[in-house]
Amino acid sequence: MNITSTSDTSLANERFGFWGNLPLARKLLLAFGALFALGLVIAASGLWGLNRVQNAYEDTLAGGVEIQNRSDHLSNALLEARRREKDFLLRWQTEGYDTAFVNYVAVHQDHILEMKATLKTLSELAPTLDRNPIATYSRTQYESDLAVLNRTVIIYQESFLAAVRLLGQRGHVDTGLEGELRTAVQTLEAQIYDREGLEPLVITMLQIRRREKDYLLRGDQQYVDNVHDLVAQLRGQVTGSDLLQAGEKTEIRALLDEYLTKFDALVAKDIEVTVEVEVFRNAATSIQTLADRIESAGKELALQDIDTAQTNSTQTFALTGITVLIVLIASIALAVTLSRQLTRPIISLTKTAQKISEGKFDIQADVNSADEIGSLAQNFNVMTARLAQAFEDVRRRAAELATVAEVSTATSTILEVTNLLQEVVNLTKERFNLYHSHIYLLDESGENLVLASGAGEAGRQMVAEKRSIPLNREQSLVARAAREQKGVTVNDVTQAPDFLPNVLLPDTRSELAVPMIVGGKVIGVFDVQSDVVGRFTDSDINIQTTLAAQVATSVQNVRQFEQSKTQADFESLVNTIGQKIQRATTVEDTLQVAIREIGSALGATRVKANLSPTRQGDGITASRN
Repeated sequence: MNITSTSDTSLANERFGFWGNLPLARKLLLAFGALFALGLVIAASGLWGLNRVQNAYEDTLAGGVEIQNRSDHLSNALLEARRREKDFLLRWQTEGYDTAFVNYVAVHQDHILEMKATLKTLSELAPTLDRNPIATYSRTQYESDLAVLNRTVIIYQESFLAAVRLLGQRGHVDTGLEGELRTAVQTLEAQIYDREGLEPLVITMLQIRRREKDYLLRGDQQYVDNVHDLVAQLRGQVTGSDLLQAGEKTEIRALLDEYLTKFDALVAKDIEVTVEVEVFRNAATSIQTLADRIESAGKELALQDIDTAQTNSTQTFALTGITVLIVLIASIALAVTLSRQLTRPIISLTKTAQKISEGKFDIQADVNSADEIGSLAQNFNVMTARLAQAFEDVRRRAAELATVAEVSTATSTILEVTNLLQEVVNLTKERFNLYHSHIYLLDESGENLVLASGAGEAGRQMVAEKRSIPLNREQSLVARAAREQKGVTVNDVTQAPDFLPNVLLPDTRSELAVPMIVGGKVIGVFDVQSDVVGRFTDSDINIQTTLAAQVATSVQNVRQFEQSKTQADFESLVNTIGQKIQRATTVEDTLQVAIREIGSALGATRVKANLSPTRQGDGITASRN
């Protein structure tokens, strides 16, 4: 195997040469590799200038532009944090503290973390100010601003969280200090309301509640003072009331003290919240101011870096243009050369395909290389050979169908079954170049297939022997085809367990049996044999099945014709005898005519008539003796 492969390789090298034996992918790789190497050599001088431009622009992107972008990102994160901060302060009472905390405070903290990460990135960009210093802003000032920003962000975060915590302690309606205040006032009102004679106390209590609500809505200190004054007034009314017992007065005054304590605690908590809100708002303002200053510095640094990059770009433009032009010319030359080597065999292959389309299947494509195009040409040649073979098969099948038509035409005028079948088997053997062919017909009992005709001397001998095959016989392809009512093929009879050998046909190697069917009923089997192994195909089954169907129809037609002719002859004979008898004038003449005509029709040598009107069984008797 190795020796053969080496020999083939050597022959291919001698025939196509080194380039012709390379795969197409290798050719393309070498061609474009050469182009790449040429581009590297020619563009070496231009790369230095391009590298300078690239470094300048990278400094711009990694320096001023990045500082500018990060500063802008910091401002955006602060803006989002302020938005969540305001949303919480405006909606925590309507949405509920816990819901507002989840919706706004948690998101607010995410933005704070984003601000801290941005400040860390800005700190890493500090060396940029040393590489490209600007007059208005130094690295020291930059780092100082970042340090202040870090502290301010922490202050902003802590003060906001402190305000959130204080608001949770303060509560709203039924929660926190406000909830405790509500409970205290409801207990106090229960001691005063709905009691006869205490209307002045109720009026004062209503005034206290009104000032309390004014404070909760507006937060003004004057309402705090009003509440204190009215509580003192109510205490005096309780003390001077004649409708209250001493114990009730003591209890109401205690409830007033508890209410005032709760109210003052709520006011104090609001003051704490106000202080924290002011702290984080001031911190936010400071953060925004410093972020704007750093962003302005980044913008100025970016403009300075862009100027440097543009200067380098101008110096390199001419050299780069010349480099690109040279590489383009070399690419065109290489592309033209390579395209010619690729398109020439394809054009040749196309011309060959056009000739083949005109029906010239004996033409072969030229194989000029061992690459993929050469393989395509080889495969094209194989395809052409197979196509020629396919057309040859089509022509052969057409000839076989024409033979079927010829057999049908030749037998269409034969009006006797035996002659018809003999003509069919002889023509089939001759036209299809077969070893043997014969036809079995099903007997009247429908249990046996009787040989009706066979080709050649072997066929005549088997017919003379009156050979037959039981329909239920297992070791018989003919019986099997009749039982299954479909064609049966054995292309190697030595391997077929149900093949029935025949000593008169010793050279049979393949056999095809097809049923003869008319009106869905099997009347016989058409059997053909070949002395070649593998002779019969599915196409042969179809053709022989078609021929068998036509023969079956012809047999059926001939049988019907024979039956019709026999009946017609009989009726004609009866009519003739009747006419002759009718012309007789006496009984004796009538008997004589009847005896003579019946004897002639039956071929009898002696005819006798007995007449006796008194005995039954009398009549005309004919004898051939």
